[in-house]
Amino acid sequence: MAYVLGGAAGEGNAFEKAISGFCLRAVHSASGLVDATRIATISQGQTYVIPKFAPISYQDYDPSGTGGDITGDASEQTPSIEQSTITATPAVAATSFDKFLAETAAFDLASSIGAELGESFAEKVDQRVAKAFTSFKATPGNTNYATSADGFTRPSALGAMELRAVGASGGTATSGFTATSVSELIRNVRAVWTNAGLSGTPVVVLDTQKSQSRLLGELTGGAVNNNVSNLGNELLQNGNIQNLYGVRVLFTRFLPTESRAIAGGSAENVLVGAYFGDNSIYTVMKSGLDIQMGQKPYGLQMWLSGTGYFGSGVADGRRGGAINIEQA
Repeated sequence: MAYVLGGAAGEGNAFEKAISGFCLRAVHSASGLVDATRIATISQGQTYVIPKFAPISYQDYDPSGTGGDITGDASEQTPSIEQSTITATPAVAATSFDKFLAETAAFDLASSIGAELGESFAEKVDQRVAKAFTSFKATPGNTNYATSADGFTRPSALGAMELRAVGASGGTATSGFTATSVSELIRNVRAVWTNAGLSGTPVVVLDTQKSQSRLLGELTGGAVNNNVSNLGNELLQNGNIQNLYGVRVLFTRFLPTESRAIAGGSAENVLVGAYFGDNSIYTVMKSGLDIQMGQKPYGLQMWLSGTGYFGSGVADGRRGGAINIEQA
């Protein structure tokens, strides 16, 4: 049965609500990069502020000792207080269609339009999450705070990992940060994570263009039809791996491109992925997905718009780093 847009019974409003329902279902069923970030909302303004406090460490103490700037041999610590800001900005999708699309079955049309808008919205959020990866430290090697009172260093920013292209050579690799295979890269992430004293499971985000098939080949020895390993089978089935060397591995096609030097060589265009943990990347929502529709002048077309107001950014460089992926 055809469905008439508009009409005295408010069918246009019902059609809009149907689109919104299918749209929200598509958004909630999508699993992407945003699931690995911390979600926050803004009640006023468009900027979210996240404070960051430098480490305070316990020191051995002797009440009768000397050499400290307070009683005994203790030293007063004056760690700096920093803050990161993440700004939410609008994103819109606007389209129009002939009024005569009423000849299409109503809820089939609503389902199609809603799914398209919902999936596109989820992709847009992931694109902004991926863009935030370029805010991590761009070069290998950790940046550390000054030696703490207990005599040990702690990172203020984790260094960038490097994944060389297949067969690439030359340059000077940074030990523990430069890898020639995806599995080696993930082992390096686990080692740096542990040495930095970070808790939890880090998330690694790589590209679907090449890195995904490279990892599959490494896990299966190139045999994708027979003798597929359990991890290779998980990657084929889900498009990600929940636990590889204590790391969760995700893939996306939305990684940004930057000009960076790999292994100390000349600058080249690389894809920028990331490895990070809890409280490193925030996704800030000012306003969620909203769907509206109405009639254009002269009554021959209907307009349809989807809007959102959100942003994503790095809140703490101590808990994450970039992955520079060589493409040549």
